[in-house]
Amino acid sequence: MKGKWTGVGGKTEFFEEPLESCIREVKEETGLDVEPKLAGIITTINKPENYEWILFMYVTNGYKGELRECSEGTLKWMEEEKLYAEDLIGFIRIALPYIMNNKRRGIVTGKVIHNERGDILSAIVRSEKRVLLKIPS
Repeated sequence: MKGKWTGVGGKTEFFEEPLESCIREVKEETGLDVEPKLAGIITTINKPENYEWILFMYVTNGYKGELRECSEGTLKWMEEEKLYAEDLIGFIRIALPYIMNNKRRGIVTGKVIHNERGDILSAIVRSEKRVLLKIPS
């Protein structure tokens, strides 16, 4: 999915829990200190390559520090309305609107099945038992 936009993140290291991982990854990739709040848990399945990730997606209302360059890609501040015009990874495009606007819903969960390019094959996003989005296969 090289060349597509996604959020700051990475893999949870041995002995880390997801919140610790989020704080560490943001600091490593941006130089910023954040106090994240869990907003979503999304399972992504790359069907052709037969692998699965569980994404713990967080939001924050602020940060401390100075943004620095990242060796893993380009960092760019963007207004949410303009973000969706970018070439986003498919599962980010599907989940992000619900993650960004989850104040009333609580934690969003879901499953996104995609191909090796990140194109969506099927998806479901929920808030508790309520289905917010369903893209059948």
